[in-house]
Amino acid sequence: MAEGAAEPHEFNMGGVKCSTHSIPQLLSEVRTLLERRYDQPRSILCVNAHIYNLAFRDSSLRDALNNARIVTADGMSIVWLSRLWNAVVPERCNMTEAFRAFLQSTTMRPSTAVLIGLTEAEAKRAAQRINAASNHCTVVKAYSGFLTEAEYVEILDSIDKVDFIFVGMSTPRTERTCELARRRCPESIVWGIGAGTIRIYAGTMKEASPFFRRHGLQWLHRLANEPFKLWRRYLIGNPLFLYRAIRLSMQSRRGRVSVPPAFRG
Repeated sequence: MAEGAAEPHEFNMGGVKCSTHSIPQLLSEVRTLLERRYDQPRSILCVNAHIYNLAFRDSSLRDALNNARIVTADGMSIVWLSRLWNAVVPERCNMTEAFRAFLQSTTMRPSTAVLIGLTEAEAKRAAQRINAASNHCTVVKAYSGFLTEAEYVEILDSIDKVDFIFVGMSTPRTERTCELARRRCPESIVWGIGAGTIRIYAGTMKEASPFFRRHGLQWLHRLANEPFKLWRRYLIGNPLFLYRAIRLSMQSRRGRVSVPPAFRG
């Protein structure tokens, strides 16, 4: 942790948990969990405008987020609007960048992992590249992200103990699978690294340039590369998130609701 940096803490975004963790602070928490295998909970997720919008109507997604140990502010919109919830998120904690920093860390102890996400071919290719990129973490098995919940139960119950379970699918499949893994494998750190992270390591998606990443503009890079798939998420979803965030924070300040009705299931 940088000298003078505030201790990370969590805050409530109108029914969805988020934290102020920076990437170094997140990695510090991961080191602690590796040393203390029985600390609970042990899942790491993130929230951005898109995930927040989906959690607005999806109680199972909301529960998975709120049951996690850490929910980082993956989107710049969360960072910019955190003051609405009487919190200050100093910087974005993007999962792809946090995962890269984890792999490149020189202070992590040796660990093992399984990877779940996308097609089996993509998962296996990503596992190979992850192993090549890290001298401390070894992915011992990779699984498809398109299996049924019953199949994941069987997989999770059969795997040998591993330090990490990395999950990367679409939302809310990532979060629901992380919640399942958290319950079935309580000693593993369950980390929702995201489908984009796996695609980048598998070589099936081009990562945004350092300029776009530095300024929190990955969404613009993705929209430019996949406009037909993502236009609704960003061009409609981002303004919708802004509207909901402002409205819910104003209701909270006025004492009208402690938890908005949309978040009560």
